[in-house]
Amino acid sequence: MTILTRERLCPVSLHLRQGDAQQAKAIMLRRDGDRFIATYDPERASLDTAAVLARALFSSKGITVSEVILEGHDPDVTALYRAASKLLLDVEITSGPRITEPTVKVRSQDPTQATYFIPEGWDLSGALDRLPAAFAGARPVVARNLERIAQAKKDSGGKIDHALDLIAVLVLETDDPAGVWDEVLQLLHQLQAKQTTVGARATAA
Repeated sequence: MTILTRERLCPVSLHLRQGDAQQAKAIMLRRDGDRFIATYDPERASLDTAAVLARALFSSKGITVSEVILEGHDPDVTALYRAASKLLLDVEITSGPRITEPTVKVRSQDPTQATYFIPEGWDLSGALDRLPAAFAGARPVVARNLERIAQAKKDSGGKIDHALDLIAVLVLETDDPAGVWDEVLQLLHQLQAKQTTVGARATAA
C-alpha cells in the first residue's frame, strides 16, 4: 500500500465557529481557499460533536485534518483543541464515571482513531499539560517517533520543518512509522537518481 498519497501530503486546517438557529443545518461546512470552515449551531450540536463529525466527513473522503482552530471560543478550549488536533485526536468533555482524569483512548480496531477524554469540570489548562503523557501512554511507538521528529526539527534549524511536519502527520495517520520512513527514503533515492541523470545529460550535451 502506498503511504505517500496526494491526499495525505495535503492535510487541511479546519476552523470551527459558532453559528445560530438561522442556519439550515446543525453543522455547515464550506471551503475558504486552502482551509475549511465549519459553523455549528450550539443548540443542535455541541462543540465536541461538531468537531468529530467534521473530521469524520473529511476522513471518509481521504482528507486529513491536521489542525482544528476554534474561532470565538475560550482561549483554554481553543489551545486544547488545537494541541489535540495536531495529534489527530478528537476531544470529549465527559461526565461518565469511568473517566476520572484526562486520558487518551484508542479504538482497538483502529489505533489512529483516538479521543482525548476529559472529566467535566477539569481545568482545561491542566488537561493541556497532561496531553503529551496521555498520548504517549496510548500510542507509545508513535509518540517516540514524534519526539525524534521534533528533535530533527531543532537540529535542522527550521530548514525542513514543513517536510518533517508532513512526516509527523503520516506517522500519526498510518500508525506505521517504519513504513513512512521507508517510503520517504525511497522517494529521496528516486529524486537523487533523477537529479544525477539530469546532471549527466547536461554534462554530455
